[in-house]
Amino acid sequence: MMFKNKGTKFIVSSIAVSLLVLFAGCQTMGMKQGSGSAMGHEGHGMTMHHQHGMLNHALGMALQGSNLVMIGQMNMVPGLDEVAIDHGRTMMKNARSSWNDMMSGDIMMKMHAGGSGPADDPVMKYTHELAEAQSKVMDMLDRHANMKGHSMEVHHQHLILNHALEMALEGADMDMTGKMGMAPGIDKKSVSHGSKMIQEGRSLWNAVMSGDYMKKMHAGGMTPGAHAGMTFTHELAEAQMKVMNLLENMP
Repeated sequence: MMFKNKGTKFIVSSIAVSLLVLFAGCQTMGMKQGSGSAMGHEGHGMTMHHQHGMLNHALGMALQGSNLVMIGQMNMVPGLDEVAIDHGRTMMKNARSSWNDMMSGDIMMKMHAGGSGPADDPVMKYTHELAEAQSKVMDMLDRHANMKGHSMEVHHQHLILNHALEMALEGADMDMTGKMGMAPGIDKKSVSHGSKMIQEGRSLWNAVMSGDYMKKMHAGGMTPGAHAGMTFTHELAEAQMKVMNLLENMP
């Protein structure tokens, strides 16, 4: 095709170059959104990152709801205690619903049907392990909400343990966000701060479970097996630590 003037030829050339740049950009975006090592976590695609983020959010909701229920059960402010308990239970119920949607919803079913099952995909295997550990914690929080007779010191231990796991969950989400590779420069800070939050959550957990106050309670007869509240505390802490370990060792 012959162009009658240089102006027309320049415009057509510019459009062609723009289309090439756009195509290259689309190819790059496709690589970043697909599965594979381009995501930072080897084998993670954008879908897996978001699934893990949603699972972490669901457990975080359950932990916050549990803390509200405990605060209400301390019976310090009649009139507001009931509000805290009701809202806490609602958060825990909604958290379980969100968790179920991630693990049993249409997206998970499509991924399994497409060949991404626990037996075939190491990252999907990890997702199910993480979800199973999180579900156990949520089950224990449900039990706790219906238990009677916790002392103030046991309530405070559980509040701090829940907060420690929340820190680890938020840290893992920051780590994942940074490893999506969407904001060079900020990504490194996000990964670094996320890792630090996970470590601080673990440190706080250790302060409760191995600190002087726990030793004092054990010495006073509040030991697992001899005291129902302490037995539950150790079971809850063990379940929470399993989640922390999985978050810290995300493939």
